[in-house]
Amino acid sequence: MRSIATLSLLLFAACAATGPAPSTTPAPSTTPVATAPPARSGNALTPVASVTRTIAEPRIRVGLQTDQTSVSFPRVAGGYFLVSDAGAASTLRRGFTVTAPLGDSPLRYAVQASSISDSNSARAFAEKVGTETNLPVQRVFDTAAGSYRILVGSFATEDEARPVRDRLIAGGYGKDMMIVKRPAGEQFVKRFRITDDERDTATIEGEWMQIIPVTADTLTLAGGPYRTAGRLFVNERGLLNVINELNMEDYLLGVVPAEMGPTIYDELEALKAQATAARTYAFRNLNQYGREGYDICPGPACQAYKGFAGEHPLSSQAVTETAGMVISHNGVLIDSLYTSTCGGETSDVGTMFPGRNEPYLRRARCVELETIPIAGRADSGLLTETQVNARLFALLAGLPENATSWSAAEVQRGVAAALRLAGAAPSDVRPASSRRGDVLRYLATVMRLDEKGRALTLPEDRKYYFPQTQNTDDEVYTSAAFLIKYGVLPAQYLDRVDLTQAMPREELYSLLGAWLREHGVLQEANAKIHRINGRAVSLKAEGKVTNFTLPAGIPMFRRVADRYQEYKTLQVMVGDRATVLQNGQKTPVAVVVQANYDGASFDRTSNFANWTRSYRAEELVPVINRRNAIQELVDIRPVTIDASQRIAELEVTAEGGRKFMLRGLPVRWSLNVPDNLFAYEKTKDPDGMDRYTFFGKGWGHGTGFCQVGSYGMAFRGYTYDQILRHYYTGVEVVPFAQARK
Repeated sequence: MRSIATLSLLLFAACAATGPAPSTTPAPSTTPVATAPPARSGNALTPVASVTRTIAEPRIRVGLQTDQTSVSFPRVAGGYFLVSDAGAASTLRRGFTVTAPLGDSPLRYAVQASSISDSNSARAFAEKVGTETNLPVQRVFDTAAGSYRILVGSFATEDEARPVRDRLIAGGYGKDMMIVKRPAGEQFVKRFRITDDERDTATIEGEWMQIIPVTADTLTLAGGPYRTAGRLFVNERGLLNVINELNMEDYLLGVVPAEMGPTIYDELEALKAQATAARTYAFRNLNQYGREGYDICPGPACQAYKGFAGEHPLSSQAVTETAGMVISHNGVLIDSLYTSTCGGETSDVGTMFPGRNEPYLRRARCVELETIPIAGRADSGLLTETQVNARLFALLAGLPENATSWSAAEVQRGVAAALRLAGAAPSDVRPASSRRGDVLRYLATVMRLDEKGRALTLPEDRKYYFPQTQNTDDEVYTSAAFLIKYGVLPAQYLDRVDLTQAMPREELYSLLGAWLREHGVLQEANAKIHRINGRAVSLKAEGKVTNFTLPAGIPMFRRVADRYQEYKTLQVMVGDRATVLQNGQKTPVAVVVQANYDGASFDRTSNFANWTRSYRAEELVPVINRRNAIQELVDIRPVTIDASQRIAELEVTAEGGRKFMLRGLPVRWSLNVPDNLFAYEKTKDPDGMDRYTFFGKGWGHGTGFCQVGSYGMAFRGYTYDQILRHYYTGVEVVPFAQARK
């Protein structure tokens, strides 16, 4: 639609062309009036003399994303300060997008030959590929993935790149190589092109530009909230690296919970140890990626960092209570390497990092066997769960666990005791006998189990529970179906049981004990043993500690898998999982301690305290290809094993009998296993293909501070500085001012 102003001009022109001749009377004179330019919005990019918000020292720059063509920032209350290294400072109270110098340039293509996490392996691989292909090879660190992308060649189209990819695949470098986009490599001027959300544009010269919220404490970077400020850096490829710039202590608020989840590892002293190790690592590695404009990356290649969204009150407390504290050796900041799970023992640094020999990164035992005795009632042989439950019921009911006779009278006495304990009305009904069918019919009448079973289970349910029984509508099976549905066991065995045979005392007592549990008469507190002082025992779960005083003479059981044993004196360890069973008056009546399958190590609570991985030989070929070209895996052979049983050197035999050696970290990476601490078996699949099955423990490089081990130590009462001195040999925990880099 035409505007009113345009329409008026057209009408005026028409009148001038067809109307009467102009009057001879002189027209009145007019004086031109100057019009002011439209006022510039205060929300637009506006130069300022100073920036009122600064970043507290010491600061750190965390690379979040690399090689971005453009980066957008949403409109926020108060807007942003924009500050460049060229000295320009402005405010912008709109949302805006920053485009890289080569953000609009046509991209070229390359073959991604590999993605490698460690710099040394990436450099060696790139040099090898470059020599063999005579093509330019570039290593580009991807902060999001935490690895180096090895890019081969520079091509105008994907079609031009395909022959190179096919040649690399044929040469044994992999099977699933991608053709990826890469920067064009044109000349460019370092500047930032800004387009705000009202279409105003501007250009700011410089290599980097800070984006600081005027009033907000966080800003959105890489899709999430981060504290303090952002920084955009023009990298050597003409694209943008996205960086979070903030104070060191604020940075650690996002590191500690990312490295050790405080909802799982909820021991403050362990989190304080993690905070101190992370702070030391960060200070030691400042400017590690200086050519890319940042100090440190946010993933496993450096240390995990989730920003503001990952913060948690307990880990924040750990950071605050250790503020400024670092780890030093002879007055120098240490390289505070840490690993998730060390498998009960760390290794000398040279095992996983050949050529290194720092004296503070020595083998450390992550284990103890300090047990505490608790007096129980008696020793027993191996017991089933049914037998244990029967003993507990007899204890609650004041009935003998074993007797010379077992009759209908004893059945009635046991059921009457259960009804009494549950506060139910007594019954004058007597069982016909102690035969299993008669006992279940007796329970069906006294406890109205038949009625409940018919109401709450379907005929199809009962047929499903008892597929080998013809008449599942009999009251025996309707009652048993109700018990099964609500977990009152061992009613599940009835399908193949002769109902005319006597129901064993243990079976009835176990069933009655389970029934009492459903009525809250027998309650369980299940958690880890936190402290033991004589007969005072505390359990801890989800940060909450519950205290118990154990009466003398109560049964103490130890459980391994599905078998139990009662002990007159039970040896327990802080950190063992225990169940304290209590009667209706909250008085402990028994304790069951679960023996840990992973033994006595501090890090036994980790999911990687034991692991199994099994691969066909052909499945390992592409993993090995990330570092060493191989077309067929013929065999592997450990050559050097260190004192902690980690494999330091592994010989690989490839096609044609060709052999090469893997040393340190590339062993685990090339075999796709969590740690070098493993044993293996070589077998054959039905089609004749070799299969390698690895049995191992640990997760990570197994050097320095063990994160899950520190949790186990803290649970057992160690302080954070004791933990650090245990894992790092000959170190001190000191304020940062007392250490040098």
